[in-house]
Amino acid sequence: MKLLHTDTLQEAREKLERHTQSFPVQVKWVKSREARNRVCACDVYAGENVPSFRRSTVDGFAVLAEDSFGAGESNPVFLEVAERIPIEKKARIPLESGQAAQVQTGSMIPEGAAAVVMAEYCEAYAADKILVNKSVSAGENIAQIGEDIRKGERLIRRGQKITSREIGMLASLGIKKVLVAEPFTVTIISTGDELTDPEEGGMEEDGTTKEQTEENGSMPESRIRDINSWSLAALAEENGFLVRECIRTGDVESDICQAVLRGSEQSDIVVLSGGSSKGEKDYSLSALEQAAGTILTHGISIKPGKPTILACDQKRQTILAGLPGHPLAAWLMFRLLLCDWQEKKLGLPKKRLLPAVMQENVSSNQGRETCLLVRLQEVREEEEEMGAGVLYGACPVYTKSGSISSLSRADGFLLIPRNREGLKKGERVYVELW
Repeated sequence: MKLLHTDTLQEAREKLERHTQSFPVQVKWVKSREARNRVCACDVYAGENVPSFRRSTVDGFAVLAEDSFGAGESNPVFLEVAERIPIEKKARIPLESGQAAQVQTGSMIPEGAAAVVMAEYCEAYAADKILVNKSVSAGENIAQIGEDIRKGERLIRRGQKITSREIGMLASLGIKKVLVAEPFTVTIISTGDELTDPEEGGMEEDGTTKEQTEENGSMPESRIRDINSWSLAALAEENGFLVRECIRTGDVESDICQAVLRGSEQSDIVVLSGGSSKGEKDYSLSALEQAAGTILTHGISIKPGKPTILACDQKRQTILAGLPGHPLAAWLMFRLLLCDWQEKKLGLPKKRLLPAVMQENVSSNQGRETCLLVRLQEVREEEEEMGAGVLYGACPVYTKSGSISSLSRADGFLLIPRNREGLKKGERVYVELW
């Protein structure tokens, strides 16, 4: 049996990035109101100030700040109301000493005024006459020009996911459209004679179990449900990919080749799960070689996920990835390779790493990285040892690569470097959260 020549995870990532530099990112203009959860394709800058004029942040009276100095309940200041400014109207009259202008929250501040006294500290004692019994300083209760957003300020950077918060900023500036990246498309192919539809022989709508018999078409005992189609499709969609199709084939080389070709014609990425090792019915390598011509890597020094294959169909500008058939390994390698590639290609922010403390000793295979699933628990360590504040403890979630439930039981994972034999209890680590 031919042994796999393995790359490190970093080498595999670099190969994938280098061979896809010419692959385009499709972009389109969309209405700002419809841009939620899309990835911005270029930096967006403010074309004006927000606010564009000085405005009051309270209901009250705009005044010259110095006119209020020394004012108090026992020593009020008497002012003349020169103007009343509705929120939708411009201020017309510049204020002079001894004058005030009645304003609402959001009203324009008249020229000359430097502060606003809240209405509860003012009292009318005659027509257009008020007394003020509180001192205010310059700028108090006023939003200055550009205080919220300055003209020329970068609002959204390339690679940033647009949320309701950013859409609010776009609305404040009257930006009607924004350029976004089109999602990368994915075709997912599950291979294996043993696979059957996930819904076959499952639960009825009332929660009862279907009869496990050959006669009613339920799943025979020798078959297993196709986990990877659902799991990888959901993972792809969670990370902003668009899933074109999920295809399931048996271990027939011609069928697998045809499915890969079909995926290459319609998608940016083709993911083939199963058959990536060197077994008798492992045809993924052959299928990807026929589609791409050149294999970038076949074997990554990581556990789980060693038999992963990467290739590029340069003609169709498609990434071809042969992932292990084991659900956990396939899920993790999709995240470590394809989500990482998308992150770099679109300029997305790096995934957040949470510092934590190992709660027990963990061994690993020296010579290849180990992807360790962990669940987090809140712990408090001594300030002088671990730093101030609440930290998290990382508890290993032990599993085999054929498991899928461990992903749900874990909060994230960490990578143990290939030159380490493991991690020690109390060691500081960094966990990548789901």
